[in-house]
Amino acid sequence: MKEIEKTIEEWILFFETEVPKHVTETRWDHIKRVAFYSEELALIHGYEEPKKAYLAGLCHDITKQKKMDIHYELFIEFKVNTEGIPSQALHAYSAPLFINKHFGFFDPEFQSAIQSHTLGNPNPSLLDQIVYAADFLGSDYCQRLQELKDWTIKTKENLHFGIFMKAFKTISLLMEKKEMIHPYTFFTYNFSLQSLKENF
Repeated sequence: MKEIEKTIEEWILFFETEVPKHVTETRWDHIKRVAFYSEELALIHGYEEPKKAYLAGLCHDITKQKKMDIHYELFIEFKVNTEGIPSQALHAYSAPLFINKHFGFFDPEFQSAIQSHTLGNPNPSLLDQIVYAADFLGSDYCQRLQELKDWTIKTKENLHFGIFMKAFKTISLLMEKKEMIHPYTFFTYNFSLQSLKENF
């Protein structure tokens, strides 16, 4: 008998129970914030399925704290080439595969948004951009700063502000640590900066 497909709302209820099983309480707090910001930014910036944005935020870090073996087993099984992807971004690529394999949920737009939330990508959809910015606003880093309120207001006014800030802070941190910077992050920085300049 064929299983009846769940609605986005039903998947949200499912993953609100499931995701906490795979992460620490602190990580779960971050995930809830990102889901909230994703839906809020989706509503403000005209994304047609704000609940899907919430769902992407809810699932974006489900494999964040998994062992490396889990990531690579999924990449081999799904034939995903992650050459050149830094280790701290592997969870972004393994998360939608993990969800597909273990829970049977697959949506190309959802997968792209989760894969893009760490590095960005050269051809971002609106949902990609929303989750990327939401991940920044919901980060522990932002939550500690007085600037968060101002950054949130500016991201609501112009989504590219939040995208720019995340790319800028990521590049600055990696340069400080003398670590490699993925080309997607440079592209995202340039893309968002150019968009900001065109609007002001």
